[in-house]
Amino acid sequence: MFTGVEFMTAQEKELVLKDWKTFLANGLKKEHFTKRLYNHLHLHTGFIAHYLICGFYSTYFESGPDVESFLKAFMTNTVHRRGANVDYKDINDAMRKVYQQYAQRIRQMINADIDNKLGILEESIRRAKTDRQFGTELLRKLKL
Repeated sequence: MFTGVEFMTAQEKELVLKDWKTFLANGLKKEHFTKRLYNHLHLHTGFIAHYLICGFYSTYFESGPDVESFLKAFMTNTVHRRGANVDYKDINDAMRKVYQQYAQRIRQMINADIDNKLGILEESIRRAKTDRQFGTELLRKLKL
C-alpha cells in the first residue's frame, strides 16, 4: 500500500496510519497522540514542531476551533503544498481518507466544545454585569 522512502519505510507509514486511526477513533485524546504520529505530522506534513509533543498537541487538539483549523489545513492539502515532501503523499492521502470515516463525530466534538465555551462566556458576561471586579478582570483577560 505504501512506498518506503529515505526517511520512512513502508512499514513505518503503516504504523503512523494505525496511530492516526486510533487517535481519531478515541476522540483526539492526548493519550492516543503518539510520538510516531507527532513526528510524522511535524516532519512530513509541514506543521510546525512546537519543540515538544505536548506543545504540538495543545496547539492543535485541545480546543475545538484549533482542531478545526488543523483539520482544514490538513484536509485541504495546504500544508502539503507549503513544502511537505511528495515522498509522503501516499501516507498523507491515506490519513485524509481515514479522517473522512470520523469526520462527523469529530465535527460534533468541535461543535460541542465551541458551544460549551460560548456558554461559559455567556455566564461570565452575566456575572461581569453585576460584579465589577470580575468584569474588569474578564475584560483584561479578553484584552478589551
